Amino acid sequence: MSKKDLEILLLKEDFFELASMCKSVIACRCTPLQKAWVVEEMRERTGAVCLAIGDGGNDEPMIKKANVGVGIVGEEGSAAAQAADYAFGQFRYLHTLLLVHGSWSYERISIMVLYIFYKTTIAAIVQFFFGFFSGFSGQILFNPWIFIPYNAAFTAVPIIVVAVLDQGLPAEALENIPKAYRSRISRDQLFGTRIFFRWIMNAVVHTAIVFFTAFWCLDTTGITFPNGQVHGLWLTSMTVYSIIIFMVSFRLTFEMRSITWIHHFFFWGSLALYVLVAIGLNVLPTLNPDLFFVAFAMWANPQAWLTAILTGSLPLLLDLAIRGIKIELFPSYQDLLRERCLLRDYKKENVETFRFQPRQKRAVEKKHEEGVQHFKHKLNEATRRKQTGNTGQAQMEMVIKTLLRWRDLTGAILDATEEDANTLQYDTGREGKIGNSDEKKIS
Repeated sequence: MSKKDLEILLLKEDFFELASMCKSVIACRCTPLQKAWVVEEMRERTGAVCLAIGDGGNDEPMIKKANVGVGIVGEEGSAAAQAADYAFGQFRYLHTLLLVHGSWSYERISIMVLYIFYKTTIAAIVQFFFGFFSGFSGQILFNPWIFIPYNAAFTAVPIIVVAVLDQGLPAEALENIPKAYRSRISRDQLFGTRIFFRWIMNAVVHTAIVFFTAFWCLDTTGITFPNGQVHGLWLTSMTVYSIIIFMVSFRLTFEMRSITWIHHFFFWGSLALYVLVAIGLNVLPTLNPDLFFVAFAMWANPQAWLTAILTGSLPLLLDLAIRGIKIELFPSYQDLLRERCLLRDYKKENVETFRFQPRQKRAVEKKHEEGVQHFKHKLNEATRRKQTGNTGQAQMEMVIKTLLRWRDLTGAILDATEEDANTLQYDTGREGKIGNSDEKKIS
């Protein structure tokens, strides 16, 4: 290496070592390549997710090097906006983009990825458990005609709606509380290795509860019909499949933070679609003879109904109990913030429902505010009487009585502003005389 290259390398190391210790670094007169180089080096050295924002063509290389590029459409053209992932008209929109839409998108994507792995794991593990009963002979548990739409239709649409429309926290709270954004993107609060394997273990436990409970309750060789017929494999598998469809769908509602009519429409629509498909496959013997009249026999069997209710409720109640204990005993910042946002409009007067440092006003503060409002109301009445031509003596007596009454009730010391002082000066012709008489009265 030449001396010049060595000096450049040492300067580069010193620069990034100093920059890593600063909250903000301002680089002036940089070329487009230097901007891109700074972003690239910070990505490689720190491993952080970098965002670059620019409004001109000279910012295009920097925007392309960043993980997230934001372009501003302004006086310098639209080159930066065309190279960016997001584009808007003013720099102040970056605050909303990061704190509101960034937080929402991160939570939506996290829930979507975790839920897809959850429901797919259930569909795979349940057939693995069935292998112990079939001797791993290759016999399938679910009929292919009813099993193929599992991921494509029956459980796909609700999670898509959640991934598009769900809002974890109100926009007002996210914009005004930056700590909420930091708490949601750090410490594996929404997505991470620990959370991923927790969802997988959750799916395994749910599958074990559903499969073994259903198989033990619905003995395939037990006679349960009046004509002497037994349940058989397909009726048992149809019951287990129905339980899984409903359990997986209702499990998603635990992750919904904002439920609208669109959520209701596609949620219940997906379950209705499954029922219609099951009816269609059960009335067409030439299309699928294995499932002919199986669903109707299942719906006519009280044992199948009791098994479905019991088996489908156990995993959901277990999740609700664990979630309730966690929120009650070990709440996270976002749990407390969500509680505050939900109860803000419904909290009772003088009742504290939030565990942060309480910002609602105490009874004393409310009483003080009511007194101040009462005093301002009296001053406004005095101003109106002044404008209508009442005598200054009567107005001053009213103001003095109000001051004395306020002092007797609360003992508060009022600081008169210039506006209030101007309000107390009524008749300029008799200002000195009235002022002297009033001073004697006050003393």
